[in-house]
Amino acid sequence: MSAGNGGQALAGDLALRGHEVTLLEHPRFEATVEAIRAKGNRIQLENKITGVGQLARVTTDAKEALNGAEIVYFTAPSFAQGPFFDLALPLFEDGQILVLSPGNYGTFALRKAFRDMGKDVVVGETDNLPYACTALEPGRVAVRGVKNPVTLAVFPAKDYRRVDDRMKDAFCTSYVQGANVLQTSMANTNMVVHCAPMLMNAGWIESSRGNFRFYFDGMSPAVCRVMEAVDNERIAVGKAFGLNLRSTTETIRAQYGVQGDDLFAVIRANPAFGGDKPDAPKTRGHRFLTEDTPFSLLPLVELARLAGVRTPVLRAVLELCGPLLGENSLETGVTLKKMGLEGKSVSEIRDLLES
Repeated sequence: MSAGNGGQALAGDLALRGHEVTLLEHPRFEATVEAIRAKGNRIQLENKITGVGQLARVTTDAKEALNGAEIVYFTAPSFAQGPFFDLALPLFEDGQILVLSPGNYGTFALRKAFRDMGKDVVVGETDNLPYACTALEPGRVAVRGVKNPVTLAVFPAKDYRRVDDRMKDAFCTSYVQGANVLQTSMANTNMVVHCAPMLMNAGWIESSRGNFRFYFDGMSPAVCRVMEAVDNERIAVGKAFGLNLRSTTETIRAQYGVQGDDLFAVIRANPAFGGDKPDAPKTRGHRFLTEDTPFSLLPLVELARLAGVRTPVLRAVLELCGPLLGENSLETGVTLKKMGLEGKSVSEIRDLLES
């Protein structure tokens, strides 16, 4: 589901591996679907993955796409979860597997929705989209890097084997088992590497319209120290829920096979982050803010409050990103209430994740 950067990359990669793949896009993006159809339903992959994947179908018809599907991967940004699932949820079939990549706490509402419908659909998520990639045009994707491994968790955790049995031969990279979907959502490091740098480079973004290297020029040692402070608080929230989260530095080392003693060093060492030409967001309305602030940063701060963990840097970034976005993240983002966790204790949430 989704014919964006990640969706096209995953569809093309799985097709190259011999799987029958249907690519579903929301009807409002019919033009992308038509452009890929005009290329014979082919996705050309370049750079770290090369080849042309032949898709079985490219469609905006959710019923056509979901009919008989074994595994459904959702790769759109988190703010698209609502529009996509309003369209598709009633059409899911018993026994199907739905994996969000990444999840960003979306599995909580989805599991409740399927239960309310009486559907036996198992919901899982990975901590990250498995690629660093850019769609150069519809049907042509540059894959700058492949994250290896990613982490997979299932809600409830006891159903992990059901997903693993179907997914282990039908995914694009290796994955390891996560404790639960709270771990995979907290382990998504995008809010660390996107939110504070967007905030601290806001003037440069607006004045130059992104004419600088975001991960290189925009992540100076000082900016990286703020990112590490955000990261330390993220890890502390995880500990309150019994989770041992890797630091962002460790995550980049593991997923991309690069070396470095701190966040600044591993970012500079990672070719998947670019560095050869300007690649910064051109406006403050980029998904680095519109997705990662309300759908990743906000729920982490909400969970910290519930667990009684002090997060002054996280809260400061969240409060300042609100005016930068021009919206109230508490109204648009993932709150405890939207996750169905309002009023629950830490131990009650941990029990919920298992059963």
